[in-house]
Amino acid sequence: MKKLSTDYKGRCGKCHAMIGENDMFCRYCGTPKGKGLFLPYENVMECVYGPPTTTTHTCRECGHSWKVHGLCEDRARFCPKCGGGLDTESVCEL
Repeated sequence: MKKLSTDYKGRCGKCHAMIGENDMFCRYCGTPKGKGLFLPYENVMECVYGPPTTTTHTCRECGHSWKVHGLCEDRARFCPKCGGGLDTESVCEL
C-alpha cells in the first residue's frame, strides 16, 4: 500500500521537488514558489549509483549561476530566481 504525503514544506506545489529557501521558482518545472495544485504525492527516495558529476547551470535571462554536485546529472530546466531558461554543462569527475 502506497503512503501519500501532503507535506509541502520546502517543496514545489506541482512536481514535489525541493525548493531552496531563497528560490522564487522551481528549477525543475518552473512553477512559482507557493503555486501549484498541491496534490498528495508518493514521497520516495531513489538510490542512484554512478560516478560523481558536477552540473553547472546558468540562466539565459538573469545570469544567475550555480553548481550541483551529485551522483548523476542535475536535471534543472528553470532558474530558481527568475524562472528563465538555463544553459547547462555537466562534467563527470572520474
